[in-house]
Amino acid sequence: MNQLVANKKIYAVIICYNAAPVLAKTYERIDKGLFDKMYFFDDNSTDGSAEIAEKFDWIVIKNEKNLGHGGNLKKALQTAFNDGADYAVEIHADGQYPPNEIVKAKEKLINNYDLIIGSRFQNKNPYLKDGMPFIRYITNRLTSSMTNFLCGIKLTEFHTGYKIFSKNFCEKTPYQKNSNNYLFSFEILLQAEFFKLKYGEISISSSYEGYRQSCGYFDGFIYLLGNFKLIMLFFLAKLNIFKYKLFK
Repeated sequence: MNQLVANKKIYAVIICYNAAPVLAKTYERIDKGLFDKMYFFDDNSTDGSAEIAEKFDWIVIKNEKNLGHGGNLKKALQTAFNDGADYAVEIHADGQYPPNEIVKAKEKLINNYDLIIGSRFQNKNPYLKDGMPFIRYITNRLTSSMTNFLCGIKLTEFHTGYKIFSKNFCEKTPYQKNSNNYLFSFEILLQAEFFKLKYGEISISSSYEGYRQSCGYFDGFIYLLGNFKLIMLFFLAKLNIFKYKLFK
């Protein structure tokens, strides 16, 4: 039983693709008392990540083929909730986001939030505080402000890799129809607003030193274009003009 919220089962879902050099450090950083179970989802890594993960007390699942970030996370959520979880915490194997930030979400978990976002921008400047690359800082700030304005979603960040999902969120949204790439993380926020679910954010830190895996600049540009497309589809669905598959 986790030591955070007594009446809810909280599972860690560790998402991995080629993170072998830092897995031992990531394992050491996780407070095992915060989670009822810890799953490790290896997205067909080529560096032996799954074999290293077998050394730890993680339930290791290796995909037979690469599913992409979103595809791997969809599989992780489905597995966790089918196994009895009330909440699943997305943890990246490369350690960019501190795995134990869930402690800041205790009140939201008690109050049955459906989706909790870890924001690097809440009450701080991640460029100055955490060393976020300047171009990422500016792009994130501008696109988040734009989404706030256009969609009425009051969050300080929309492009984070630290998220806490409830079973109710996955039951009330067609998340399995979401993208298999990084757009998944943006799509779920639009879905939370569209389906009128209970969502919020907590302040988190992040690290940009050492071994890290992030979306490259070209992929980031494609991701940005995808954001604009999704915002348009969100509006069309809100106006009942056209219901895209993610919003029905």
